[in-house]
Amino acid sequence: MDEKLYLNKIKMLEANIAAADDAGKLAFQSELHKVIAEMRIAGVAVPLHLQELDEQLTDEATESRFDNLPI
Repeated sequence: MDEKLYLNKIKMLEANIAAADDAGKLAFQSELHKVIAEMRIAGVAVPLHLQELDEQLTDEATESRFDNLPI
């Protein structure tokens, strides 16, 4: 995939994530992670802010799995 196509796809994802509530943001995490992985495989540079967003959403997804565990 061309770098422009990746960047357009990322822009759409970022807009969806920004507009979503907390649960909605987590729904986009796996898609964002997948696109970033595809970019790396294709040799496209992944902007730092995307790496940080992916890391943040991954952390939030992990934490949400433990929110309802009994103590």
